Amino acid sequence: MSKYLTLVVVTLILLASLLLIPYVSNTQALPVRDGKEMTFFNTSNAIYEGNGEKLVSNKNISSIPNFVTEQKYIENGLLNGVENVTNTQTYLNTHVSDDLLLGKGNGTIETMDGQNVTWTSLDIGRQIDNKWVFNGITLFNNTDSDSLSNLNNSIALTKSESGPILADHMWLLE
Repeated sequence: MSKYLTLVVVTLILLASLLLIPYVSNTQALPVRDGKEMTFFNTSNAIYEGNGEKLVSNKNISSIPNFVTEQKYIENGLLNGVENVTNTQTYLNTHVSDDLLLGKGNGTIETMDGQNVTWTSLDIGRQIDNKWVFNGITLFNNTDSDSLSNLNNSIALTKSESGPILADHMWLLE
């Protein structure tokens, strides 16, 4: 990806995150706008719910000009509330400050019968209550898998929290 395109994508992610963070910071509470309850970020509306990731590897990539780390995770979850899937994830995190990360990720969601879809993401992570909370955007690539074809070229907003028992969520944009 060209530097210009990367800059545009990161800028859009930052703007979207700044606008959406108040609504994603607590998925249990339903925000209200103009007197109407906004239920989009309710966990029951999520297309994906992970049940806590397991760290597979963690390594330092760079320390100049910013500290950059690479983490690999594997996570089991539910897609569309019913299908058991495995989400294999790799993230490059740039530590902008002690409590702010810019994450670039990619991975594969695979069903129990071997169908899969790949994805890429950009996230902003903040240190909240001694855990990392990430808000971002995920782009699903094309797949030949019948059961996952509804994700072809789709975009999802994401919220994830670091830790073995903290759920990750994705909400599909239409």
